[in-house]
Amino acid sequence: MSKLVSKVKKDLEIKWIGIDVFLVLLYFLITGFIFYGIVTKNDIIVGKIIPYGVMIAVVIIFFDYLYRVFKMTRKKEERE
Repeated sequence: MSKLVSKVKKDLEIKWIGIDVFLVLLYFLITGFIFYGIVTKNDIIVGKIIPYGVMIAVVIIFFDYLYRVFKMTRKKEERE
């Protein structure tokens, strides 16, 4: 039982080398870009890049979600 608990704790730890540090840096980069666009009143950044960027990100996340759902249903059908 303790091996299972230690494995779960190990899986939940943040690893600062790899994707975690990339996501933290990406957050600050995007936040700085949006802040710069708002402060300088740049219409292209605020009016075009940010909304279209958000729409593209949401569509990519949605398709990734659908892919994972269909992948799980195929595995379930194979078991039966």
